[in-house]
Amino acid sequence: MHQAISKQVLKAWLRDMMVSRTLRQAQGRLLIAPVAEAGMVMYRAVDKVEDIVFKFANTVLSPKEFFFPITDTLFTLRQKDGHPELVTPTMEKDAVLFGIRPCDALGLKIIDRPFLDEPADARYKERRERTTLVGLACSDACPECFCTSMGTAPDDAANVDIMLTENGEDYLVQAVTNKGKALLDGVALKEADTVSTSVVTPKKVPAENIGSAMLKAFDSLYWSRVADRCIHCNICSYVCPVCYCFDIRDYTSRGEVQRVRSWESCEAAGFTKLAGGADIRPNKGARMRQRFAHKLLYMDKQFGNLVGCTGCGRCVKYCPVNIDIREIINDVQKMAVEK
Repeated sequence: MHQAISKQVLKAWLRDMMVSRTLRQAQGRLLIAPVAEAGMVMYRAVDKVEDIVFKFANTVLSPKEFFFPITDTLFTLRQKDGHPELVTPTMEKDAVLFGIRPCDALGLKIIDRPFLDEPADARYKERRERTTLVGLACSDACPECFCTSMGTAPDDAANVDIMLTENGEDYLVQAVTNKGKALLDGVALKEADTVSTSVVTPKKVPAENIGSAMLKAFDSLYWSRVADRCIHCNICSYVCPVCYCFDIRDYTSRGEVQRVRSWESCEAAGFTKLAGGADIRPNKGARMRQRFAHKLLYMDKQFGNLVGCTGCGRCVKYCPVNIDIREIINDVQKMAVEK
């Protein structure tokens, strides 16, 4: 028998998360959820349940930015009583990320590898450990979606703590982890009399053995032809739930030094410039190949059985020159067969 939660109880549960209910959570939790903003749906910290959007295709940006922020102060160096003091920011309270889609949850699992493999990134690790993921299954597939080709599915609960699936006037509830079970403690769940969920299966792309295919197509002029269309807006990297390239700079202000990490893109000119001025990827073709080789080849080589793509389709949807990773995968597989 399936457990379920009514939509009314769900909203009350989310509301209770943000206020003091127990001594253990004296300050409540930070609630991050999808909200409507300037005609788009984005993940934002909310203080009113009424602002949450429960029906949406997908957000413009993934919630990756709450674990790996667009701009993040790693530490501040200041003088205190004539001595240097290093101040590292920490989370003020535990967080709940509500409404994360399975593709974005898989994205977090993928970037866990570079950020949590020892030595772990302290800022990312704290955010992951202190945040509970409440997934929301997709009831439909976007035209750009190909998640089932990348190891997940619209109702995949493998990478969240709790999965909710819309079922008429209720949501089916699946507690996946101990963290999820703890969050559900005391919530008025009920048994679902009927199950009438409807999940559409996205289209497939031939991603099997894509790493070996990339190796065979590595030296092809194909990458330069594709790169001729690229205008270096880097939007594909910024909307991707898996891309994690960054730049680090130090800023001085009022006697303090802040070390700041910001998103970057391997397709940006100068990203691979070395000390002394040499650039190991000086042309657009090399940078275009780097983007797809990192996703489809290098991550598998470094971490094993891992592809740097979740099939969310954001890069397909928002690329202004229609560079489509699904076409890239198809073309690479064809080149591998021909070779």
